[in-house]
Amino acid sequence: MSDLILNLFLKSSLSFPLFLHVQFILLHSLLNKTEHSIMHIISFFLVMLKIVFCYKSQKVQRGSDVSLRCDVPLMSKSSTLHWEKDGEQSPNSTLMYNNSAYIILHTVDERSEGNYYCRLMENGRVQTVRIHTVNVTSYSQNKIHTIYRQSGNNSDVSLIFKSKKIYHRLRWTWEQSPKSQIDLIAVEKGIEVQIKGPIEPGRNSSTTYTGQFFIFHISPVNFNYNGTYRCITETSTYTTTILRTIRVSVEPPDGVLRNQSVVLTCEVSEVNDSVTLVWLRMEGNRGVLVKQQTMTEKNNMLRLTVNLASNETDPLHWQCAVFTENTLRALAPITISRTSSNTNAPTESSTVTDQVNNNHANTLFWCVLTLFTGILLGALMYYCYRKRKSGTKSIK
Repeated sequence: MSDLILNLFLKSSLSFPLFLHVQFILLHSLLNKTEHSIMHIISFFLVMLKIVFCYKSQKVQRGSDVSLRCDVPLMSKSSTLHWEKDGEQSPNSTLMYNNSAYIILHTVDERSEGNYYCRLMENGRVQTVRIHTVNVTSYSQNKIHTIYRQSGNNSDVSLIFKSKKIYHRLRWTWEQSPKSQIDLIAVEKGIEVQIKGPIEPGRNSSTTYTGQFFIFHISPVNFNYNGTYRCITETSTYTTTILRTIRVSVEPPDGVLRNQSVVLTCEVSEVNDSVTLVWLRMEGNRGVLVKQQTMTEKNNMLRLTVNLASNETDPLHWQCAVFTENTLRALAPITISRTSSNTNAPTESSTVTDQVNNNHANTLFWCVLTLFTGILLGALMYYCYRKRKSGTKSIK
């Protein structure tokens, strides 16, 4: 009975208030029955409590990033917490940290819509902790939203313009600092895209402009690409996206020896209010806190470093997590593979073997050299003999 009610809610298109109304009608019918009605009523209330406290619906702006989170009070080390979309494990399920599971949806569109389930797997049993329904607006909106991206060759940003109204012209601008606005591209309906700025459109950028839809794709994302990106029509600013970049690095950069200490650095390009940087040592998809620090506009250095001892295990999987308040905004992974410092150092037995091999090689070399020298001397003596003999005949 409880599964029937829960599935009815999840698979129906009813709004939450309307669904409650339908369920209360069902409750009224149950109250009119006699036998077994008590168990049905208890089951009904348990399911309704689960739906009320576990269900959440959200309308998000097309082209923005969405971060989902679910929490459980206690978790054993053998338990796992992950996100699924419409019954299938989502590839975007990124992090389990502090009894919470996080998922980041980048550049949401109609493909991002649906029900997201937070599942707790414990002792072979699966329990749904939270149900989050994501609905995406049909068009871009004139709202300011901030996104975070790790700088690197595999990172990208898609700036989306989609309007119900037709605009004949639009342009994308980039403002890295106040009063430094630069035109990047300009498009006009039915005319080829004009590239004007230092950031060229990526491979997924639109090649033509229909008057209502255009994608400006940036890839790769460099650390200095942070700033404010605006889509401006012939009448006004249509969308505004603030890009913050992060980067991670390791010192020394060219290989790490097993007996050598390591310094990891995570850096954010700019901070408006406050951002928390967290270094996590990864054990599967579970993050173990090592160090964290909250950055504000007053900080001169917007970076967080971690010193690793030389006896750390190999390999080392780390992630730098970026939080604003309790919302996960970005993850920047890095993997360190140590090499043994004595890999090429000879052992006692290998040293003896090498010495024997070297002696054999030296003996062979001198034998070949002696033989070659003898052949040369013999040829030279024979040449002198023939020449002397021919000179004697000519005198006679």
